[in-house]
Amino acid sequence: MYLRRFSRLVIVTLAVIAVASSSAPALCAEAATQEQNLSLLKRIEADLAKKPDNTHLQLQHAEVLGLLKHYEEQIAEASRLIAKNPKLIDAHLIRSDGEANQKRYSEALVSLDKAICLGASNPELLMSKSRYLMHLKRYDEAIKCFGKVIDLEPSNGNAYHGRAICYMNSYGPCAEALRDMEKVALLRPSDDGAKKMIVILKRELALKPATSASHSN
Repeated sequence: MYLRRFSRLVIVTLAVIAVASSSAPALCAEAATQEQNLSLLKRIEADLAKKPDNTHLQLQHAEVLGLLKHYEEQIAEASRLIAKNPKLIDAHLIRSDGEANQKRYSEALVSLDKAICLGASNPELLMSKSRYLMHLKRYDEAIKCFGKVIDLEPSNGNAYHGRAICYMNSYGPCAEALRDMEKVALLRPSDDGAKKMIVILKRELALKPATSASHSN
């Protein structure tokens, strides 16, 4: 079973660790979480000392390194696991996360695509792919990828928002961007940013010559 965004292997383990109070200040909560992650890493390392060839534990270790923001080590460990087993989907996803966190989006996209080719595909992973494509300014490809997310999750406001931004970056103010931003406002009535963008798009479209061209993908 492959990862969603963070490994289920780690999530299950983290569930047994007490979390910081939700009323604590954000910085304190983050520090507490990192302390928990460090404690978890030490537990996994102790288990690995007994079972050094356990792939499950190795995957856990690589991902917790990422949670601790040790991205180079996370990528290196994931790469070693891939070298041993190129079809290990979780390792490709862990490496992709590490690369993305270092803003190495081209590499993150390659790693994610490999995982998807091996069978890992869900709306969350497709959202990640769409965002990597956006960072790389491959807007038309991102539009298509956001469209796949929307096909799977028609109520995903983030996908409509991302696709609207891609339309605007590729084509400027256009009917497709307005359509998607209106969908965002419908799904997220409290999103003032989307409402402001709708006003701007309508104003810009009113000033543009009428055209029958469509940019839909």
